Amino acid sequence: MNKVIGNRSDGRASAGIGRNFIAMMALQLGAYAMSFATFPYLARVLGPHQFGIFGYATAIAAYGTTLTEWGFNLSGPRAVVEFRADPVRLNELIWSIISGKAILCVISFGVLGVAIAFDHRLADNLPVVLCSWIAVVANVFTMYWLMQGLERFRLLAIVVLVARLLMLPLTFIFVRSSQDVMAAALIQASGPFVAAAISMFVAHRSGVLSRPYISLRAARTRLVQGVGMFVATASVNLFSTANTLILGATAGAYQVGVFAAADKIRNAGNIVPAQINQVFFPRINALFRDRRNESARLTVLGLCIVLAVSTVFVAVLCIFASEISNVILGHEYAGSVSVLRTLGMCMIIGNFSYFFGLQILIPFGGEKIRSAIMLFGGILNVLVALFFAPRFGAEGAAASLLISEIVIAALYVLVIFLRQDLIAYLKIGIFGARGFIYRSRN
Repeated sequence: MNKVIGNRSDGRASAGIGRNFIAMMALQLGAYAMSFATFPYLARVLGPHQFGIFGYATAIAAYGTTLTEWGFNLSGPRAVVEFRADPVRLNELIWSIISGKAILCVISFGVLGVAIAFDHRLADNLPVVLCSWIAVVANVFTMYWLMQGLERFRLLAIVVLVARLLMLPLTFIFVRSSQDVMAAALIQASGPFVAAAISMFVAHRSGVLSRPYISLRAARTRLVQGVGMFVATASVNLFSTANTLILGATAGAYQVGVFAAADKIRNAGNIVPAQINQVFFPRINALFRDRRNESARLTVLGLCIVLAVSTVFVAVLCIFASEISNVILGHEYAGSVSVLRTLGMCMIIGNFSYFFGLQILIPFGGEKIRSAIMLFGGILNVLVALFFAPRFGAEGAAASLLISEIVIAALYVLVIFLRQDLIAYLKIGIFGARGFIYRSRN
């Protein structure tokens, strides 16, 4: 009888994962299809130098978004899983996170003001930066984390795609020459703003968002709980985003343009692995408490899929890097070819590390270990980039990423060998609970 029930449970879990994955893939493929409808256009119309300024402003706004997000994209869904059966506590959770984000948004704007006073490149491009900064404000009210925790991935896909679709034609209408870089930044930042407005409306209409509940104590509690996630998320941004800023400060806008264009193509190839992580995360956390064996099997399955998909894309990218660069970017971006290959290698190693840290260490209470490793890797990347970027430009920035990813992956493997509970969990996922028990007895 238990076996039958377990199979039914596995079937429901698999069906749910499948539906969520299809919804998230539709979201990302649609979003990137619309993004790629404008990305080659922007790269060619703006040219490497102005596209570099555009990328520089976007990278700065990404830091503001990271601070405002505070890891709520990961800690938020976990809290939603806990409270989704209690509408009152769920509403309080939503408003406490919004309040926390609002406080962080104000702080991030103050940090931007200080940076402007010390960075003349930033001051020179301030109008473009401020246009990009709209996305930081929009992040305060974005409800993606809520929909993810409720596992309403189809609804999330609709919200994001509608917002992207509304912004799509504006790029072709208002960006017509290299002088329209400010319009390009404004249009890109308006997409998240529209998405935030739609997601708030949808959350209210769905009945999960009701009367505002403003509590500084509750906001402080959520901020404290999200520290570990924030450190890990900020550490990720010490990778490609930091390298963009370092290139802008030491190697000039052209090298930023070459690096940003290659990174954009790399991110397109990372659509599937990224969505596997997003879809598996709430389900693995939910199963981990009561059905550990099922959680282990799902974890190993997800890791195998991530690595397989990443390997296929990296192989294609390494073989056809020159053709991909010429078709998408044009001959002015010839320097992106070698950068593309290096970033491809970063992707496969980084996807292993990200999946392991998110789906295995966090359920086992290893947030601090994950944060420490990610922070170490991020700092290492910055230090190497500060040495490589001025000397080798975009290629040096990409090489520093690869070095850091290799070190992080090695540290995660070391953690596995040092913790017997992780080894046992992975063996259950690979061999199954009964198979593992049989092997351990013999």
